[in-house]
Amino acid sequence: MNKNFKILFYIISISLVILRLLFIGNTLLIDDEAYYAMYARHLSWGYIDHGPVIGYLIYLFTIIGENSFTVRLSALVLLIILTVVLYNFGKQHFNKNTGIIMSLGISANMLFHTNSVVVTPDVPLAFFTIMAIIYYYKAYFIHGKYFYIGGLFLGLAILSKVSALFPAVGIMLFPFINSSKRHILFDLRFYGSLLIALILFMPFIIWNLQNDLAFVRYQGSHITEGGSWSEFTGLWAGLFVTAGPILFYYSAVKPFLLIKNMQSIKIEIQYFVIVTIAPLCYFLFHSFFSRMEVNWPAPIFSGGLFLFGIFLGKDWPLFRMRFAFQIAFSLFLILLVTIQTFFPFLPVKGKADVTNRYHIYNVVNNELKDYLNNHPELNNKRFLAENYQIPSMINFYLNPDYEATTLSINYHSTLYSFLYNDNNFIGKDFLFLKRGEGFADNYKPYFENIYLLDTFYSKRNGNNIATYSLWHVTNYKGKGLNE
Repeated sequence: MNKNFKILFYIISISLVILRLLFIGNTLLIDDEAYYAMYARHLSWGYIDHGPVIGYLIYLFTIIGENSFTVRLSALVLLIILTVVLYNFGKQHFNKNTGIIMSLGISANMLFHTNSVVVTPDVPLAFFTIMAIIYYYKAYFIHGKYFYIGGLFLGLAILSKVSALFPAVGIMLFPFINSSKRHILFDLRFYGSLLIALILFMPFIIWNLQNDLAFVRYQGSHITEGGSWSEFTGLWAGLFVTAGPILFYYSAVKPFLLIKNMQSIKIEIQYFVIVTIAPLCYFLFHSFFSRMEVNWPAPIFSGGLFLFGIFLGKDWPLFRMRFAFQIAFSLFLILLVTIQTFFPFLPVKGKADVTNRYHIYNVVNNELKDYLNNHPELNNKRFLAENYQIPSMINFYLNPDYEATTLSINYHSTLYSFLYNDNNFIGKDFLFLKRGEGFADNYKPYFENIYLLDTFYSKRNGNNIATYSLWHVTNYKGKGLNE
């Protein structure tokens, strides 16, 4: 690479950091982020949806103050650290080209960009998984002392989101598959790293045992949901676009091409192939039969990123146009989504416009807040809703005296199910905020009286994008009503 390209690398990297700082400071949290912010308010060793790392991460960054910027700041900080670590790792163990390619490959990428401006369990999952891959590489090829650090990162990755188990399988299989590294199976440090990972994960296991395997049952119901061919193709098409075509190729196609000729490729590359193909095989197979969201197979790209950097960096004169296309494609997507978020110009509406998620709940921080200020007599009422999204947005932006919750009637359990005993609500009156104008039919039998108080509208550029109705409901009868 010439000097000008290196300068461009720094310019793009720094510009993306500035762009993300501006973005996270000038947009509302989306509903899932507000929900995970509630994790930070109710720290625990486990939750029904995910492991506890995201809650503690948000808590750490909101000690100085809780707002949308500080809640998301951890996501950006972890991505910045990754870009520096990947640059140094690639430069030290391969060449400077590889370091720049991997660093820019993650920072200028729509999939990882989302992880830097939207804080979810995918943020610590990606960070700790990539760090674990790096340190197990160091343990296998440099010195066994790195096993302990690798085990630490691996345990934190799995504690962040259990899908880290799949790249972990690849990491652990490497000395079994490669005969020249089989001596590691007699190295106690290898097993010590696994023990460290298990110890870190143990509090989550204990939490599940104490809570009737709540997480296991909840996730089990999710992964067994049936899928269709259109959902399968939509999933992988979505991954192709968000990851970028070249990174997608080296993460989802190249591993299968390499596995057929494993003995003819360098042992270091074999490691990354195995780490990548383990989660790839699982998610590819499982997506044939189950519905998946685009972010679920993300662990595939944690390993694929290394193959992407190594192959492009090794033959830079031959593959530089591939890299340029990948970066240009991803930067275009990032800029497109960013512009659309603040200045919508694309002819898309409703769910088709993914940037609506930053605006669809602005009613909470605007019209609903004004309504409550004008009706102080309602401030002694707790808010209810049908799902976990609305209560989380209310709790974060309005911070009511009585925390909003969902009763989870004909709805799966949530964090709130573990915070509040339904029996304590019987006989009480509530405010019920609902999406849409009509009251929920399945909730009607549970209250003696239901009164419409007002209707609110989330607006974007003067257009209504969501309607909400506020109800006063009295004398809650309890979930045992129909038992």
